[in-house]
Amino acid sequence: MTIAAQNEPTEAGSAGRKSGAFWAPLLALSLVPYLILSVFARPLADDYCSSALFSSLGFWNAQVNAFFSWTNRYATMLFIGIFDWFGLWGLRVLPVFLILGLTFSSYLLLKRFSRHAELALPRLSLLAASLALTLLTLSALPNLYQSIYWRAGSIAYTLPVIALNCLLAGLLKAREGKPAGYLPVVFGLAACVASGFSTINAAAQFTALGIVFCVLARRGRRASAERGLWIGALAGSLLGLVLLALQPGARLRLEQMPPMPGLGRLIYLTLRHSAALVYHNLRDYLPARMAALLLGVLLGLSGRALAFPSFKKLLTPLLLSALALFLLTAAFCAPSTLIQSAYPEERAQTGAVFLFSAALLVAGFFVGGWLRARQPGFLSHAPLILLNIGALVCLFLAQSQLPAQFSTFRKHAAAWDKREAVILTQKDAGARSLLVPGVDSLAGLMELTPDPSNWVNECAASYYQLDSIRSTE
Repeated sequence: MTIAAQNEPTEAGSAGRKSGAFWAPLLALSLVPYLILSVFARPLADDYCSSALFSSLGFWNAQVNAFFSWTNRYATMLFIGIFDWFGLWGLRVLPVFLILGLTFSSYLLLKRFSRHAELALPRLSLLAASLALTLLTLSALPNLYQSIYWRAGSIAYTLPVIALNCLLAGLLKAREGKPAGYLPVVFGLAACVASGFSTINAAAQFTALGIVFCVLARRGRRASAERGLWIGALAGSLLGLVLLALQPGARLRLEQMPPMPGLGRLIYLTLRHSAALVYHNLRDYLPARMAALLLGVLLGLSGRALAFPSFKKLLTPLLLSALALFLLTAAFCAPSTLIQSAYPEERAQTGAVFLFSAALLVAGFFVGGWLRARQPGFLSHAPLILLNIGALVCLFLAQSQLPAQFSTFRKHAAAWDKREAVILTQKDAGARSLLVPGVDSLAGLMELTPDPSNWVNECAASYYQLDSIRSTE
């Protein structure tokens, strides 16, 4: 079963450019506040520990020490070390890099998907779709600060989304020409690195690559060279999972976790957590989810008309697509269920939130394409105006939390800066054991406590090269 684009290049191209010319600048402007929020990023919790490690051991020795002692996230530590070179500026540039990276990688992936599906979308429409995907993902994150502005959380859970987008785009591009013989090794190494951010993202990456590979294998025959690229990427992802599982410190962490559930309970909890993740993200962030769907419909209406088969022929692909989406969601939930018998942490839901945004945008696009082909009345001015107004209202409501986030992030950054000034002043005066003003915690991340033996206090003491540090409250 295929969905083909009908030939109406002039009209569709003009409509697509008009829609893209309206929405692309608007969505880009809507991303600006999230970029500005990056100036309020400060080191918190684990950031002290990793920065102190790099400061004391150096870049490469810190990588080895971390892998063989306390973390299996080799790619996370690699990129934390890179951004740590730039100090506080690195912390503030990182969110900008992630937001722009999500947009650019989404554009690459949507472009390759569009070409593979022969949709012939205008560049402005692709840009609008990638901007919408990024913006509506940010709007629906359960913990924006931990996912984007906290270095430890953003590198572990947001950067791998960008890596997977680029990996899929590169693999799809290989269909457009004869791949070089060394590329399977390149894609295998890239997939192995991309798997090293976190177990959750590694499981999702392996599942995503497997699903796309099976879909492409089902739809047509591929040359052995192209098949080798996908096998290399799958093998690299599997190797990454093995490295994560066999890391020396993994056993120590597992000893501190609840006993692993049996197979039956693992399946039950994974399915339960997956259903809950879908339900809560749709319900709790309904304006952002409606905006994704409506924007997809508008992009579909502005594109070329799609020739759809009968509903009977569509039913099986629709059910298989829903199954693939649920399997990917389960891949995001299974590691937390296996290791902790727990629902995924808020920052660990970043990849799943991006997946839901993409699914709704694509679903809306095909609904719009179907309406264009079967219900030409939707191309008249009144329905289009109503759809645009509806999308604008939903987009506005989805951003309604931004003023409160600005206030909260700014106040925390000001208090952090004030406390650091006190620390540096006392340190310059020769003090080695410091008592500093307390700062309210932000986004559920632990701050300095009155107990100098608390792990955050000890990491902060190493970060500032002190004997000990504690707060007044």
